[in-house]
Amino acid sequence: MNYDISLPLHVPEQIALYESSHLLMHDVCRFDPAQAVVKLQTSREVMAIDIGGDKIRGAIFSVGDGNLTKLDECSLQSKGGAGYLSFLERLAEEAKAGDLGVGISSATKLEGTRITRTVNLPVFFEEFRRKYNADYENLFRGTLFVANDTITGICGASTHLALQGRDIQDLAFFICASGLGASVLKDETATHVEVGHVPLMDSLNPLGQTKPCGVEGKDYVCVERVTAARAGIEDLYLKQTGEAKDGKTLGRMYEEGDALSTVLYETSALALSHATVGVMNRYSFSDSDRSAVVFHGGNLEIEKYRDELIRNLMELPRARSQVIFSRDLSENVCLDGAAILSVYHHP
Repeated sequence: MNYDISLPLHVPEQIALYESSHLLMHDVCRFDPAQAVVKLQTSREVMAIDIGGDKIRGAIFSVGDGNLTKLDECSLQSKGGAGYLSFLERLAEEAKAGDLGVGISSATKLEGTRITRTVNLPVFFEEFRRKYNADYENLFRGTLFVANDTITGICGASTHLALQGRDIQDLAFFICASGLGASVLKDETATHVEVGHVPLMDSLNPLGQTKPCGVEGKDYVCVERVTAARAGIEDLYLKQTGEAKDGKTLGRMYEEGDALSTVLYETSALALSHATVGVMNRYSFSDSDRSAVVFHGGNLEIEKYRDELIRNLMELPRARSQVIFSRDLSENVCLDGAAILSVYHHP
């Protein structure tokens, strides 16, 4: 099949959709990076957990003298969250034995400490629901802070930037991995923004994705269905070829010049750049170096994809801002952010 597809440079109708009611969002917590740096002066140990779409990590962090130091880490990789619950139960016992505060980064929709929706973790969600009513508080009793991974990510990233002495006024954080999500930190309020579930314009759907969004009954094709690795790129590759390949394999194929993989990743990067500009416009980012966007997730581990994203952002009309990749701040800003939020919200 011929995959010599020409993509548009600018789809203003797509950007405009981020001003609409399609953009599900809610304020999660108050957070001031400068105050977080102050709180990191007090010596203590905390546990942080990062629950992702295909991997779960747990780590003990030492906090003190303005530093955040990871002492050890354990992890489990699986599909659908299989084995996550027993992994968490072991960590809960460890936290209880050590009287540790716990911060959790959860790639799910939350109400307080309870999971209300997940796309990528059906096995974990069902097991967790049956045994603990899908509520982290019922498992981790004690000093606990739980937030969506985009929130822990933006709090972790903003704190690292503050520790470097970088004064950022408006910050957006995007995760493009198994799914697509985002958050904004503005006026000391961290807001979860569901950028992935905005309708997708046909011009950004060159391979004709038809799989509907499905979130809260939405029957249109959403941005996540072409942008995210599992929900978009892997799904479309399977539909085009009948062959299942994971994101790591497809990423290597893209870097090697495979025609179909190139269309998939360049469509993803273009849709992500439009989502970025849409969010910046929606939240009135200042036109200055005090505005920044941080990108995180598996797609952003591909150098060719990072270059394509930057090229797209340079083509689109937007507020001047810094473009930062989380890999340049920390190995895992979501895990760091979970530890920071545990310290920040508990004296």
